[in-house]
Amino acid sequence: MAARFTETFASDPTAVDHKPFMWSMPAMTPDAPTGWSLRHGNLECRVENGAVREARAFLSDTGASITDDTTWSMEVAFRHVSGVAPSLVYEAAIYVGWRAEEPGQYGLLSLCYDAGAKELVLLNGGDRQAPIPVDLGNRFHALRLAVRRHQVRVFVDGERRLGPVAVKSLACESPAWFILGPISQGLTGSYRCQWDYVAFTDEGAFAPGQGEWNPQRDRAPVTAARPLRSGEVDPRLAFDHPPCPNISVLGRETGEAKYIGAFPDALRRWNEIIAGRPGQIEVPEYQYADGGPSKQNIYRSTIPIRLDDQHYVAMMLLTRGIDDTVYGYMDYKLWYCVSTDGGRTYDTERPLIQQGAEYSITHPNRYTWIGKNSFCFATLPPFLVRMSNGEVLLPCYYAPLDENGEYYNPHQTSTYSLVFNLIGQWNEARQDVDWDVTDPIGVTPQQSTGGLSECGVVELRDKPGRIFMAIRGGNEGDRTGKVPCVKWKTLSNDYGRTWSEPEPFTFSDGTPFWSPTSQAMFIRSSRTGKAYWIGNIPRVRPNAGWPRYPLVIAELDEEKLGLKRETVTVIDDRGPEDGSDMQLSNFGFLEDPATGHIIVMLTRFAGGPGRNDQVTYEIEVR
Repeated sequence: MAARFTETFASDPTAVDHKPFMWSMPAMTPDAPTGWSLRHGNLECRVENGAVREARAFLSDTGASITDDTTWSMEVAFRHVSGVAPSLVYEAAIYVGWRAEEPGQYGLLSLCYDAGAKELVLLNGGDRQAPIPVDLGNRFHALRLAVRRHQVRVFVDGERRLGPVAVKSLACESPAWFILGPISQGLTGSYRCQWDYVAFTDEGAFAPGQGEWNPQRDRAPVTAARPLRSGEVDPRLAFDHPPCPNISVLGRETGEAKYIGAFPDALRRWNEIIAGRPGQIEVPEYQYADGGPSKQNIYRSTIPIRLDDQHYVAMMLLTRGIDDTVYGYMDYKLWYCVSTDGGRTYDTERPLIQQGAEYSITHPNRYTWIGKNSFCFATLPPFLVRMSNGEVLLPCYYAPLDENGEYYNPHQTSTYSLVFNLIGQWNEARQDVDWDVTDPIGVTPQQSTGGLSECGVVELRDKPGRIFMAIRGGNEGDRTGKVPCVKWKTLSNDYGRTWSEPEPFTFSDGTPFWSPTSQAMFIRSSRTGKAYWIGNIPRVRPNAGWPRYPLVIAELDEEKLGLKRETVTVIDDRGPEDGSDMQLSNFGFLEDPATGHIIVMLTRFAGGPGRNDQVTYEIEVR
């Protein structure tokens, strides 16, 4: 089936329901000196002594598909308004990129405008064709690429100005996508340009006036889209069903009062105990190659785990830097303390160290050397899991080292990590916990560029010792367009000691779904006995951690180890006043003991200009 679309920018291109498709780009900021906006029905890129990210759309999201042999045409109505971009590649009127047939090669055709020289330049693979003298100011100009039999022609305002010339490729890996605006970063400048429409067809390599394709006349958002290939995600499947009668979002309210009101007694007591404790401690044993201080920030925002009426365990995160994923990541380490009097008091906070003579405060487990790398809880908010055999399970992620003892980060992503599990047992005196660690859980960098990190974990109902995890992965920095952005599932049949090879977490019928690089957790309802997954399932192919909306809840099929698609229920979504970079993630969750309802609390980050509201949702399950 052929693909054809015409994008007329009749509405916000970053909106979820925008037709013909949603663009991946910064939010519309009409009043900012630098940014994107809609002006009089045109898309405008505006830069004033700064830089802005490009507008892009993956070919798979548009319904288009391009190979070296595809015959296709693309046209934009483009106008340069003012200024001069700092480099030719900062004002791309059209950019089309696809994966060439030859491995490691990338097809690229881009029309870029040099306002200072008043020249339009075709980037053809790694080459620049001879510039086309033209003034693209004053009004909109129709710029068209027409590709057939490995040759391209360039038309400006209906006149052929270049070609046919052989289409070339360059040695690199990059996604298959369309781009408008800057195709490079790093330089600042001041310039302004606009698009009236963007149109594509693979029904022919048409010269203006040839055939029936006329994007200036035909303004339908989408005429036809290619069918999905085997294994591709159809984002509609998560939402094309009637509301689930057994899951209801009762409401959303501003603030965290309802969430705090549902705190279990053990968490209330813990918060009272830690209220007066210092936020920093000195740990002289921690030494660093950069000579930095050994004083540690200590974060105690954990949920203590109740093991029996008398025994509780709480943990805390320590880092030299701030508690941010990027900046504090290589300093993370865990401490803990225990209560033997029902959670009324806790003993001394101390490093969480694997049992064995070879482990110490500076080498707390077989994966971590303080000052070289780090490890951190993988449950959010931080909590331990009590298994049916009375033992404690804590999934962790860590920064792996290579054979030379250096941080292993194959794609140079913001972080790279693998997962292991800590398993805790009470010692004979039942005064402390003995900790052991499992073998690592990981996937290849080709499956997840940043490795694996945060884990949703649940012990399966009526199956003692069968522990199921769905783990955060991602495609940050992927230049191939082949790395999936999904959660990865794995199963243990022996109380977390060994784990199956990770594979994509899907719906229970095997249908795949996307999930960005974001938090996702399980909660078991005491009311229904069922396990529910809370996380993001977007409507477009994720680019690492974007988009983190909508936030959904769905029931886990504990036999097939997938989500029951018919139960997917939207907790919250991006609204008409929200920016495209909004987030519905980093949530706290628990069950209200009084009602059995699931309570979810988060900061609705960037939910509209200047809005970062803390909100709480109440969900009834039946």
